[in-house]
Formats: sequence, structure tokens, C-alpha cells
Amino acid sequence: MDFNEITTEHINKVIAEKLPQIIEEKATKMIESIIEDTFRWGDVKDQIKKKLQESINVNLLQFDLIDYNALIAKTINDNLLEQVNLQPIINMTQDIVGFVNKKTISLEDIAEMFIEASKEENYQEGEGEITFIVKENTDYKWVEIFADIEPNIDEYNCSIKFIFSTSDSREGKIFSFQTKDYRDSKHRDISPARIISMQGIEAQIFRLYNAQVQITNYDYEPSQYWDRY
Repeated sequence: MDFNEITTEHINKVIAEKLPQIIEEKATKMIESIIEDTFRWGDVKDQIKKKLQESINVNLLQFDLIDYNALIAKTINDNLLEQVNLQPIINMTQDIVGFVNKKTISLEDIAEMFIEASKEENYQEGEGEITFIVKENTDYKWVEIFADIEPNIDEYNCSIKFIFSTSDSREGKIFSFQTKDYRDSKHRDISPARIISMQGIEAQIFRLYNAQVQITNYDYEPSQYWDRY
């Protein structure tokens, strides 16, 4: 009896018959652990990368890497669809910069977004105002908007400035979006670092810009006053 031959035969049999089940169990456990941690704390990308590195502990020298890659990809995909409740992910992505499901929005509705942000910021006040300056340039065929959740801010100091076209196929589409805070001497174009730190009304307007939502009914300046009565 050749011990090595019998051992090799049984190892090959285990790999052929049991490997899919072993990988499926590991992938299932891995996904459950990833989802649990992802929605608890930490950066999503780093957490997933870390868990993938920690959880997949299979000796790749025992079988073909190509077969392994195909098998693990299929197993992860199948288990993900079966076990992950996608609704929390959908809800989460709605707050990520860049996601919006609107096709059109009126200028009045945009002003209302600033009003809601102003109410939230001034939650103890019964009434208030925002700044919402509309400047149409007929020569260049665009409209400039200078807006802030605080009242009586001049256009050069408003926290948000955006410009949209009023002609052709680009009508109503924002083509310039800039922001300004107390450290800036003037409005600045967005940068990757600035996008990451965006929140509140800045993130909301940027989503309209990024998704190219068409602005309608822009022929007048919306009301800037609000109250809770």
C-alpha cells in the first residue's frame, strides 16, 4: 500500500467534492461579518478590503487559481443576493453625493431646499429668511444663482453659486457649481477633497448638478421668507 498515493487520492477527492461547500461556507460567513461591520462603523471600502483579506484563508497552491476565482466570485454573488437586504444600502446611497432620482426641479423648489436648511439651522426661530439672488444674463443665455441659508448676504459672500443654461438642449442644466466658506476670499470650484466633506444643502445642490437635473420655471425670483406658523 502506497501511503502517499492514497493520501494524494483522498486530498484530490476532498478538493473536488468538498471545496465548493467549504468556500461557500467561508464566503457566507465572510459576507455576514462584512455586512455586520460595515453598517456599524468605519469606512466601507477599508472594512471590506480588511475582511476580504482576513476571511479568505484558503491555500491557493492546492488548486487552480482561475477555477478558484470563478468559484469564489459566483459564491459571493449568489450569497449576496440571498442574504443581503439591499434596502439599507439603497437608503444609504441616497445620502451619498452624486445620487438623485429627479429629472426636473423648479427654481422655487430649489429655494425651498434652502429654506428647509435654514429652518433646521435656526431651529429655535419662528420665522426667518434666506438669500436667493437670481441674475439672468441674456447675452450669454444663462442664469446665475447666489444662495445662502442666512438672510441679506451679498452675492460675493453667499455660500453657494451655480449657473445653468437657458438655451438649446442644455436648458435648465447646471454647468457651473461653486461654494464658499469663511476661509475663502471668493467662490471656489469643487475638488475631490471638497466633495468628500460636503453635507447638507451643499451636497443637495451638488447632486442636482452632478445628475444634470433640469431646472424649470426660472423666470422669477422665489420668495425668501419662511415661518413656522
